[in-house]
Amino acid sequence: MKLKEIRQLLTRAVQKYVSAEEALYFANEIIETDIRKPPRKKYSEGIIKDIKSWQNKTTKEVQKTIDLPGFTQYNFNGLGPSLKIKEIHDELERKAKANGISMISIINSGGMHTMHLWTQGLAKRGLFAIGAWNGGPDAVVPLNGTKGIFGTNPLTYGFPGDKGDIVIDMATSEIPFFKIVEAKKSNTPLPPNTAVNNEGELTTDPNEALDEKEVSNLLPMGANYKGYNINYLIEIMTSALIGAKASSEMSDAYIETEHGGFIIAIAIDKVTDREKYNTSVKITNEEVRAQKPKKGVNKVIVPGDRNLGNKLDVNDDTEIEIDEKYKEMLIDLAK
Repeated sequence: MKLKEIRQLLTRAVQKYVSAEEALYFANEIIETDIRKPPRKKYSEGIIKDIKSWQNKTTKEVQKTIDLPGFTQYNFNGLGPSLKIKEIHDELERKAKANGISMISIINSGGMHTMHLWTQGLAKRGLFAIGAWNGGPDAVVPLNGTKGIFGTNPLTYGFPGDKGDIVIDMATSEIPFFKIVEAKKSNTPLPPNTAVNNEGELTTDPNEALDEKEVSNLLPMGANYKGYNINYLIEIMTSALIGAKASSEMSDAYIETEHGGFIIAIAIDKVTDREKYNTSVKITNEEVRAQKPKKGVNKVIVPGDRNLGNKLDVNDDTEIEIDEKYKEMLIDLAK
């Protein structure tokens, strides 16, 4: 399908529940995210679920349960938050420009799904953004442990770069949870140093690292104490700090409303000189790109270079690959 046709479908699908301006913003951010960082499935199941949650909910109410000068807590009452992404970005931008920094938390929602989506729009507004989501439960082992406790706890950041906005998202486990599920289904070995068995010993056998209840023994990123520290930090920030459940408090089954997340936005102009910021980022990135790459690698890149390049030469008439199943779902939701 052409990009403009997908935008029309997404806009029509959500305009039943939010304003026309919000619907268009949602559609544009979803499409750009899909182009820059393709999800595992085009117009992923998570986005379809978000739209359907508004379709099926009898009360379409999103509450600001805490509203401070620099912080807002959103209770989505089971609704998918991506439909209100414009309101959230507007809120973050307004409070950051007033205070230098702002933060929102999201609780009791249908899940934040692709994390890239949540900082991309803020970076394009010239803000520096960081966000995270609780990816639990029972996925990542504590260092030297034998059973998954924490979530994969994905982290995202976005900010203005020298060649466009830089946006990254990643799990803070060595591999994301879906990789171990896929490996077990296909009976293929895991990459080395990504998981342990129930004795805490390294294994590449997905059957030893993922049980029948889908409790996994993934290692934190780096498979060392540094990655463990970061995974644990995200666990606490996406639960205790914002009034959501920690992985260890969650139900055995994956219940999306039990998970929480946050986004922090910083108004660069408020905390530093913008020209100095631009110069510093440019010098750093130029030095990275100019470095001699190791043997067998074409070039050294700055984080985000590759996904930023994915949107070059993309326009309204560009043909976008979309899974037929999700195409049909979008057409149905847009009726």
